[in-house]
Amino acid sequence: MNRFFAIIILLAVAITLAATATTWIITTYNSMTWKPEILRITEASIYQDENSSWWLKIVAINEGEETAEIYKVEIHGIETIGCSPAITIKPGEQKEITIKLSKQYSSGTAYTIRLYLKSGTVYPVIEKIVKV
Repeated sequence: MNRFFAIIILLAVAITLAATATTWIITTYNSMTWKPEILRITEASIYQDENSSWWLKIVAINEGEETAEIYKVEIHGIETIGCSPAITIKPGEQKEITIKLSKQYSSGTAYTIRLYLKSGTVYPVIEKIVKV
């Protein structure tokens, strides 16, 4: 009777390991072949116009295979701007995004800008800190 239980336990362990290995191989393969939206930020700046209003300008290119949908932009620690409707950038498209800011900014100060996409990706402007 003990030999029977040992065989059942070993069989269960072997099946579990095979299922885990199969899942790992499939997800690894899919992650290597799937190219979601990939934004390349070519320009990011905060500037003040002649009316003393502050503006955020971002130029981005979508180098991925899916449409990028930006639903929120954040100036880290200062303000968050919701984009309704979401700003979309199609694959292969370059887009200039200009957003009016509501807070006051200081010239010569470094700010970190984050783009939040509907896919769950957060772009911290490629760790680029923008100087006003």
